[in-house]
Amino acid sequence: MATLRFGAAVLSAIMAAAPAVQAQKADAVTFGVSGGLTLPVGRIGDTQGTGFNLQGHATYKPSSVPFGLRGDVGYWSTPGKSITAITGGPSVKYSSVNWFTVNGNVIYHFEGAKDATFVPYVIGGAGLYNANRNLGTKFGVNAGGGVTFRLAGIDAFTEARLHNVFTDGSSSRLIPISFGVNFKR
Repeated sequence: MATLRFGAAVLSAIMAAAPAVQAQKADAVTFGVSGGLTLPVGRIGDTQGTGFNLQGHATYKPSSVPFGLRGDVGYWSTPGKSITAITGGPSVKYSSVNWFTVNGNVIYHFEGAKDATFVPYVIGGAGLYNANRNLGTKFGVNAGGGVTFRLAGIDAFTEARLHNVFTDGSSSRLIPISFGVNFKR
């Protein structure tokens, strides 16, 4: 819960600073929401199934450079799997894992023409991940890519990132695949 409060405080600070930043550079601050599938991979994929994600984003990108900064606050949920022993023994039902995430990222847009319809990007960063099932709050890193495109006058995007959470014993790896929209303030 402390991670969620920290994430809300970071997002509030970015939103409070947005008018001053926007006065310096036109169209430099955007806010967005996204959602989609969350795929657990590696060892965590043995006990967790495909789930969902919901996220909020705040991005600062000066118009003069292709780099920007993006903060994310998210909620992911992966359902537990039921696994039956090969010998026909009793099945084991694993419980769901709910994740609260807060990430700071650097984003690089491969901008061609200023008014391009499709603009690919790469994104990477680090953050805090809080999960139930006694996983606690852990540090993690992420990297991935996506594409931004114009959709009925708004900026939409789709992206996929690999998140590596440094949990006890081994890392938990998840891949959220998301579709979202960004709004200029």
